[in-house]
Amino acid sequence: MTLRLLKLPEDFVPIGEMLTETFQYPENEAWSVQIDEKEQILESVKNYKRIWPLVRLIQLLSPSARDIFRGYVWEEDDQLIGVTTVQRRGGTKVWIVGTVGVLPAYRRRGIARKLVKSSLELIRERGGEKTFLGVIDGNLPAYQLYESLGFEHYSGSIEFQLFPDGPTQEPNLPEGYSLTSLKRFDWRPRYELEKRISPESLLKYEPVEIERFQAPIFIRILWPIIMFAQNIHETGYAIHTLPEGKIVARCGYSIPTRGKGLNSLHARLDSNYPELAPFIVQFLLHKVTTLSPDRRIEFSVPHWMEELVSAAETFGFDRRLEYCYMGIEL
Repeated sequence: MTLRLLKLPEDFVPIGEMLTETFQYPENEAWSVQIDEKEQILESVKNYKRIWPLVRLIQLLSPSARDIFRGYVWEEDDQLIGVTTVQRRGGTKVWIVGTVGVLPAYRRRGIARKLVKSSLELIRERGGEKTFLGVIDGNLPAYQLYESLGFEHYSGSIEFQLFPDGPTQEPNLPEGYSLTSLKRFDWRPRYELEKRISPESLLKYEPVEIERFQAPIFIRILWPIIMFAQNIHETGYAIHTLPEGKIVARCGYSIPTRGKGLNSLHARLDSNYPELAPFIVQFLLHKVTTLSPDRRIEFSVPHWMEELVSAAETFGFDRRLEYCYMGIEL
């Protein structure tokens, strides 16, 4: 049995194959990785392996690029049976634990604990000061593991899903607002909105810092390649008040580009403008059902965005599962 650092690009495909087996929950099928998610994971890891020489070149030229994909794996019986992945959040000292997984047959042996503890130490060595992760609400063994390591529960989200019947009608934007395209690296509107709407409970582990939103040049160069590797096309929008031009919401969607995967929606809304919530959900639904009509749609909404939660349910989304967000200061 071996605990070792990730070796990239060699580990990409084994990790992808392992994760499609790892995140299966026979006792609660709603938690399990869906077929379209499996397709997207396997397609992405194969493409990441192909583009990794370019990523590596940029990492050699830019030290800040070296923290986009780190972690540990556990090997046993000549196979990879556990993994953690971590990455720095933008240019901040906050890190995200993206994946913690152990094959079902090897659970309850302390492997996940060793993987997470090693990853936390790696984050400390890289200058990280805090980190957070998401765990399925109801997954008590995982929740208790993170709690025992010092993580605290500070927020959460609902993951909705919808199986569309076909294209939906485009809604009219409420009077007094303008809708504009929001480019991926137009950081200031994102920063201004997040700084204004983030609840106090979020800020301890997800502080609103400019460095979180300003993308370094290497990310700007890599982003189109990363989107290609992930088999994703994404589009974003901003909603402003008239005539002031104050940003009060942003939203967007991503759709698969090569026939495998699922559609995904995202949105952030200032709660002082609740009348925009139904428009945002219907508008995004119209976009994805027109461009990618035959695919399942996922929509993750923070618990504290009650207007968007209500709008999602109004337009037929079902609650698939909920996440607890847990953080730790290092």
